[in-house]
Amino acid sequence: MIKFFRHIRQSMLAQGRITRYLTYAVGEIVLVVIGILIALQINIWNENRKLERLEVVLLQEMQDNLRADILDAKGNVKNHEKVITSANVILFCFENDHPPNDSLNKYYGKVSLVPKFLNIETAYRSFEKEGLRSIRNDSLRNAIIDYYEQTSQFMADWNLADWDMQFQDYRDVSRKFFKKFQVLGEQVPADYSILSSSQEYRNFLNNKIGWAAQAIKLYEGQARSAQALIEQIEEELNARRQ
Repeated sequence: MIKFFRHIRQSMLAQGRITRYLTYAVGEIVLVVIGILIALQINIWNENRKLERLEVVLLQEMQDNLRADILDAKGNVKNHEKVITSANVILFCFENDHPPNDSLNKYYGKVSLVPKFLNIETAYRSFEKEGLRSIRNDSLRNAIIDYYEQTSQFMADWNLADWDMQFQDYRDVSRKFFKKFQVLGEQVPADYSILSSSQEYRNFLNNKIGWAAQAIKLYEGQARSAQALIEQIEEELNARRQ
């Protein structure tokens, strides 16, 4: 094609058709520019398509991450409920002067449960790497940022700080009142009469009940937030499919 255009130019010059040559040259330049613009537009379209496909893939991955967060939150709620049940059983026995009973050993152990929130953020971090502006829906982008930078981050920070305190409290009473320090297993009192009459241990149990009840509310709120975001993402994905 280039040789063809060059041949035409040379033919016009040889025939002394300067005006027609210049007109032709300008036309050729315009055609070249148009070709370049079309090629750039095609490249831009292809890049946009790639970004759209990546956005969809990451949004679907984010839904999986959020479902995992919900499962983790619900599992932690169940563990906290076990803490409350166990502490109440022990307190009931103490307050009603029940004699030593080996069946209580499992409840002493369950009071030690201190669940941790293990949120998954792989999709969100990938979006951060690509640029959060790659999420084209403004309201969805804001909802995603709010969930990961506020709701989820608060839960992770609170859990981390409180986990250390709760675990330390349990370790202290375990060393003081039980035969050995053990997590998640049955605990055997060193002296049941001392344990059952200890105000310190009763305070520990009541604090565990209060802490677990508050944690349950937080985890349930976390699960609701994650579910709401899953549904918002699904609405966006459905709109893309139409």
